[in-house]
Amino acid sequence: MVLLASCQLFRKKPPAPPPEAVKAEWKYPGEWTGGNKPITSMLINVDVQRATLYNGSDIVGWTYLASGIPSFPTPTGDFKILEKIKDKVSNLYGKGFDKDGKLVNSDFKQGRDLLPEGGRFQAAKMTYFMRLTGDGVGMHIGPIPKPGRRASHGCIRLPSKMAPILFEHTAVGTPVTVTGNGPDYQTYLKQSADKAKANSAKLAAAKKKAGEAAASAAAATSLAPDDPNGPKGGVTTPPLEAPPVTPDPATPPIEVKPAEPANAPPPVNN
Repeated sequence: MVLLASCQLFRKKPPAPPPEAVKAEWKYPGEWTGGNKPITSMLINVDVQRATLYNGSDIVGWTYLASGIPSFPTPTGDFKILEKIKDKVSNLYGKGFDKDGKLVNSDFKQGRDLLPEGGRFQAAKMTYFMRLTGDGVGMHIGPIPKPGRRASHGCIRLPSKMAPILFEHTAVGTPVTVTGNGPDYQTYLKQSADKAKANSAKLAAAKKKAGEAAASAAAATSLAPDDPNGPKGGVTTPPLEAPPVTPDPATPPIEVKPAEPANAPPPVNN
């Protein structure tokens, strides 16, 4: 009997069942029936892109969401809300503009993409942010272009009408379980490290290419100092001037007298 009781104590807790498949009557964006009750836990299923909200064992609401696409998956496992920031912006993702304010990259990522010279980065908004991992995965308002489909870079995007409700009714420490097809957190961290290394190499290559292009452009507009097509007409050697003639001090100058007319009268002696 003692052995049986010990086995029961160490028996693993069965995993929570995933929410049922999305039904037609589950209208976007979601539903809240909890009134003033707190959300004591969340169950997120990335396969159906839906979160179920609990107060104890009672369901008090649900919401659509958009988790990470396959190349930027949302990690699965058991998490807790680590931090809440209402007006947060991303320090990684956003938009890139050139020096004239023209949008040149709508999916700009710091550490991966290179801004043109004089350009600027505009960080993406992550309003009603609820952090789940130390490296930045969390829940926040974000576009959900096709409800039921993955769309993000790893975070869990929430509809603008549901995110404030979740933010208001949860506390730091609230458990959040993510189930479905996706890497566990340790695998996710390894994948993220590999991507960061590849992004660093891509950025270095972009910087090198931009530097070579700038050097090539400078060379194409620069001329040799003696080129007559240069900005100052080239450098020319001034003509040599004859040195001024100075009389030899040892030889007195010869005085030239004007010739007398042939029929001039003879000089008169006084």
